[in-house]
Amino acid sequence: MNFSDKSNKEILNIAEPIMTNIIEGSNETDYEKFSQEFSSIMLKAVQKEEFERQLAESREKIGNIKNEIEFLSCIYRDSGITVLWKGYYEKKNGEVLVQLTLDEEDEKIKVFGAFIE
Repeated sequence: MNFSDKSNKEILNIAEPIMTNIIEGSNETDYEKFSQEFSSIMLKAVQKEEFERQLAESREKIGNIKNEIEFLSCIYRDSGITVLWKGYYEKKNGEVLVQLTLDEEDEKIKVFGAFIE
């Protein structure tokens, strides 16, 4: 897919449901929901056991990520697109950067990166 010919609104229509599933899957400790749009590379990088270990470790300190994210920008790349939002954790003061990188794999839009910093 050529993301460069799409508006931010069109990109958000694709990205927001994917990010919602990632956040909800994380908050519900539901790996299938969390990873349902992951590329093959991401599935190898973030396997179920590691997902559960990291969640258990981080929940105690910062809680869940709130499902209230505020769009910041799209970064158009040669391959794919990165969408940025501002977000918040339940137990952590201040804002965090929510980042989702999308591209095509097997003619479907897939997640190639998902970070909350």
